[in-house]
Amino acid sequence: MSAITEEFRKMFVHEKLLISMTELSQAVGVSPSQIRYWERKGYIVSEQEQQHKNHKYSMTTLVQVAGIKYFLDEGYTLPVAVKKQEEHCDMSRALKHFIADRLLDFEKAADGATLINLGALDDDPQKEIVAKVNGAGHVQLLLRDRQSK
Repeated sequence: MSAITEEFRKMFVHEKLLISMTELSQAVGVSPSQIRYWERKGYIVSEQEQQHKNHKYSMTTLVQVAGIKYFLDEGYTLPVAVKKQEEHCDMSRALKHFIADRLLDFEKAADGATLINLGALDDDPQKEIVAKVNGAGHVQLLLRDRQSK
C-alpha cells in the first residue's frame, strides 16, 4: 500500500477528517441553527479544541446529520428521527470497516481513470476487485488477476 493511501485511510477511519459547521450544513442541507440545536440537545457532538472556537464535525457526524434529516423529511419528529438514525448507525461503522479493510491502493489507468484496488477475493486469492472511476465519476467494478508488488 502506498503512503498516500495509508494517510487517506487514517484520515477517514480514525476521524481525522473534520469539516466546519458551514460545510456540514451545505453538504446535508440542514441550517447551522439546526445543527447547533441538535448539538445542545446531545443528538450530535462536535470536536472543539478550545472553548469559543469553531466547531468541527467528523464524517460519522455528517452521516448522523444526514440520517436525522432524512427521517425528518420522511415526517418523523426530531426525537423519533434521532432514534431511527441511531438504529441505522451501523451503516457508517460498516463503511469505515470497509475502507479500513478493503482500500488497498490507488493507481492511474492508461485511459486516465483512477483504479481503486479493493483486494483479493476471499474464495480466489489470485483474483482482485478493482473499482475503475472515470473522469465523469462513473464507477465500474472489475475482476482482474492479482497484481504482485
